[in-house]
Amino acid sequence: MPTLKGSDGATLHYQVHDYTDRWRKAHSIILIHGFARSGEFWFNIVPYLARFYRVICPDLRGLGQSRPLHDPHGSISLKTYLADIDAIADHAGAETFHLAGEAIGGAITLIYAAERPGRVRTLCVLAPALWANDWIRSAYAVGFPSWVEALRTLGVEGWVRKSNTLARFPEGFDPAFMDWYASEVGKADVDVVTAMVDFAGSVNARPYLDKIAAPVLALYPTGSKISSADQEAALREHIASLRVTHLNTPHAMLGLLQPAACAGQMLNFASINDGIVCHE
Repeated sequence: MPTLKGSDGATLHYQVHDYTDRWRKAHSIILIHGFARSGEFWFNIVPYLARFYRVICPDLRGLGQSRPLHDPHGSISLKTYLADIDAIADHAGAETFHLAGEAIGGAITLIYAAERPGRVRTLCVLAPALWANDWIRSAYAVGFPSWVEALRTLGVEGWVRKSNTLARFPEGFDPAFMDWYASEVGKADVDVVTAMVDFAGSVNARPYLDKIAAPVLALYPTGSKISSADQEAALREHIASLRVTHLNTPHAMLGLLQPAACAGQMLNFASINDGIVCHE
């Protein structure tokens, strides 16, 4: 479980999962998680990917084991997130790599692919939030005057429990899973999470899309309120090499709800680019 220092001294942690053939040099896939989560939340996709690719799962700064973060509001920005991906890839020895991002991690990875075209072999985005639309700003306030006020009043875990079925998961989904999810996300520091709210409210991947040279796979739910139709339309209009696939769920947490389907799509897309077969 390697740990390193980012360009500004922030602690960065990542895990490497590698069950590839030892006599082959496998390419890497770096997986960037979404809002308030950590690299741990890729747990049920990793087994499918790691037989054929070296899978690198960072914890975004201030989250998971990339802690502590002494000044979240001063050090969470697009610039530092992009620099962190560079630092982790360099530390892990991945000069070029496949990249994937979910939710707000989708916006980060789209911008990274635009800004670092020489490093990204392919990009996969899962229910990406290219920008924070009005529905997100209103719904995630869960009845409070603002999203930030909801987090500070309820705490991170309380906010997660109150917001989980707005778009992430279906009503009545496995109660044990929902408890695990809320308690795991609830470990995040509230100052880090409110800083991420500020970041999510300001980031906009749309101006970067024309610059993306790598092939892009976009996995979407059906009718998501977070990764909305206008965002999907922006990808179709501006990305030169794009494949869009809809999975049969209206809920946003595709990787946790349909890990085998997501991993199968990701493997197929990456392997076609690499000219290999990911099947036994």
